[in-house]
Amino acid sequence: MPIRMVEDDNQSQPDNSPGGGGRRGGGGGNIGGGIIGALLMLLGKNPKLLIVVIVIAIAVYIFGGKGCMQQVASMTFNTGANFDPQQYDATEIFEPLADNVKNPLPESISLEKYCPTPGNQGQQGSCVGWGNAYCAGTVLEAERTGQDPDQIVFSPSFLYNQIGVQGCQGALIEDAMQVMTKVGSFPLAQFPYNDQDCSTEPSQSQKQAASQFRMYGYNRLTNGDTQEPDLLAIKQNLAQGAPVVVGMMVGGSFMQDMVGREMWIPASSDYDMMGFGGHCMCIVGYDDYKFGTGTGNGAFLIQNSWGPEWGKNGRAWVRYKDFAYFAKEAYGVHPMGSADKPLTDKLSVQFGLIDNSTKQNIPVEYKSGITFETSSAIVKGTKFKMEVTNSLDCYTYIFAQDTDQSSYVLFPYTPKHSPYCGITGTRLFPKDYSMLADEFGNKDYMAIVVTKQPIDFKALNESINSQQGSYEQRVSSALKNQLISEVRFDSDGANIRFETDDAKDGVVAMVIAVDKR
Repeated sequence: MPIRMVEDDNQSQPDNSPGGGGRRGGGGGNIGGGIIGALLMLLGKNPKLLIVVIVIAIAVYIFGGKGCMQQVASMTFNTGANFDPQQYDATEIFEPLADNVKNPLPESISLEKYCPTPGNQGQQGSCVGWGNAYCAGTVLEAERTGQDPDQIVFSPSFLYNQIGVQGCQGALIEDAMQVMTKVGSFPLAQFPYNDQDCSTEPSQSQKQAASQFRMYGYNRLTNGDTQEPDLLAIKQNLAQGAPVVVGMMVGGSFMQDMVGREMWIPASSDYDMMGFGGHCMCIVGYDDYKFGTGTGNGAFLIQNSWGPEWGKNGRAWVRYKDFAYFAKEAYGVHPMGSADKPLTDKLSVQFGLIDNSTKQNIPVEYKSGITFETSSAIVKGTKFKMEVTNSLDCYTYIFAQDTDQSSYVLFPYTPKHSPYCGITGTRLFPKDYSMLADEFGNKDYMAIVVTKQPIDFKALNESINSQQGSYEQRVSSALKNQLISEVRFDSDGANIRFETDDAKDGVVAMVIAVDKR
């Protein structure tokens, strides 16, 4: 393959753990290896202690463990988020914006004015319905329409009753995301919440009515292919009006000491997560200097589903480092516009090829039709990435021509890497991979296809292969009547630009010829 995708060297993994050598925790009931080892040695010397350990373990399970319920100050807090690492790993990965230099973020963002009054899930493990539909879904709709969130709040039961596990004590967050995207959400006023029943499923007419409130989409927010939460990507979503749904391990002081408190500061014992369970909540803001101007004082604002008594009126701040330690999943929902800035069909996109070694643009100039070409030859073996700046949410696909003239897909390079560029701004992608100009031939061809709606890119690639002529001609023929005719192409010698006033249903395509020596 003349241009191929290769994994970046020396990928550094971010340190998301608290200071003092802390490590990111695992699932519920997680105990440090040192503690387990010490217990095993002790039990080996005195087997009678096993009875004591069993009694303690039963107590922990009943009062603080996977039963997902703790009695605190005459209040019962339920959780109910189940985690499936394999399913989460298969969820689409978001290509985040470039660093904070290319895309400067405000120091703080709050979506509180779009949030419904925090409710209480009561005796049911339905937090997934509350974090997704009740909070995130309502925030999107209130922002889109400008209406009072408490007047249009969505029903957690409408969602949860379609996905809850037996006994009403849990659900997967990604299952909720799928329902909100494919089916939609439904007003709480028309589908009341009942924490004693999760068996009442929505009728077909209710599901049909919910379709008008379908969410545009979602993706996981992680550092590359890992499952570590990407804190910068979370902030980028919030800065563009999109709440973030999260799954965290909670217990200990998060349940016992948070009545009336604005900020959660974990107790030292919390970091072992003994007796913790999974819980779904919604991030609705951030502040880099919430608790001081020094490093380590930034925090996320989280809306919970334990009523106004928990935290400060149902919400609380969690420091970035603590969130990163206890978080298991983070999902960004696609923005849906706002009442004062509705979505339009006018789209402008800028592309550039960035040399990995020099960090400089590889100069590109406009030739004719939809074809651009590098101004001078690059050295064979050069690794580069693509810098994309989009003014509107769109989908970006990259194809290339092989030595036998066949076409192949460069991006998305795996089924879980999303082509969606929903957060507007500048992104350098692929994040953990690069494109490599290999040793074969002296000229390579890439095709960039930009759409407003997702396409079957594999079918498009097959169609390109069935056409005749140059690569530009084959790409154009494969897209046929889908190509938007009114497109203004331009190049400043470093970047490629295009603009169109009507990108609703059509496709914009361009071909880049890469000379190499």
